[in-house]
Amino acid sequence: MTLHITQSHGTIRGRVGGILGGFNVVCDIADRRLYGRMGGTLRGADLDVQITPTKLTGRAGGSIDGKDIDLSVSGRHLSGRVGGEVFGKDLLLEVTDGAHNGSKGAISGRTGGGTLGFDINLHFNDGQLVGRLGGEVIGHDVRITYEPTVHPLLAGFVACMTYYYYRLLNRRNVNASGGSSN
Repeated sequence: MTLHITQSHGTIRGRVGGILGGFNVVCDIADRRLYGRMGGTLRGADLDVQITPTKLTGRAGGSIDGKDIDLSVSGRHLSGRVGGEVFGKDLLLEVTDGAHNGSKGAISGRTGGGTLGFDINLHFNDGQLVGRLGGEVIGHDVRITYEPTVHPLLAGFVACMTYYYYRLLNRRNVNASGGSSN
C-alpha cells in the first residue's frame, strides 16, 4: 500500500545542525495541515503549511519577515518556490531511492541556485531521517524522527525549511553586525 502525502498524520521531531549551530524542530501533521516550530522561542520560526493532493502552500516565519511556501506535489517530487518571485529560492526534493511509501530510501535535491543554494542528501529508514544539507564544510547534519504515518518527503521538507530558515537568520545577524553575508 502506498502512503500518499495527503494521508500523512503524526509528528516530526529532531535537530538540523549541531549542538551550537542548529535548530530543534517539532511539527505535527493533522487534517492535511503541517504546523510546528523550527528553533526556539526567541530564535526560530513557526511553520504552517496546507497539504493538498497537488500542492503544499503556507508560510514559514511571521507575517512581516516570513517566507511564503508554494510547492507542487507530483508523486515522488516536491518542487516550487519558497519566499516569493523576487527574493525567494527554488526548492526541489525527490525520493531518489526506495519505496514511495518510504520504509527505506533516499531523498535528494537542491534549494536555491547553483551559487547561493544548498544540496539535499538525506536517507530515511523506518521513521529515521539522517543526512546532510549543504556542503561537507558549511552544511548541517540532519537527525529527525517521524511516525510511520508520515510520508518521508514531508520529513525531508521540514528538514530543508529548518536549515533554510537557520541560514536566513544567520545571514541577517551577520549583516546587522556589519559583516557580509558571504
